Amino acid sequence: MNKCKSCDAPIRWAKTAEGRPHPLDAEPIGSVGYLSDDGERVTFRKGYRSHFATCPQAAQHRKPAPPKAEGA
Repeated sequence: MNKCKSCDAPIRWAKTAEGRPHPLDAEPIGSVGYLSDDGERVTFRKGYRSHFATCPQAAQHRKPAPPKAEGA
């Protein structure tokens, strides 16, 4: 099991839709239900909370937001 470099909490890693690594708390917070494409079945999987939501030092690991485009 990996540990957070800042708070030493156990974490696991996942990838975002863009393929970037993202830390999650090691313990699941419950089940998340996914509805099938045909709308007939629900599949439950473990759900995990982003470690950014619970780490006391999360702000030091976040990358700055890209600058907003003019007129946006």
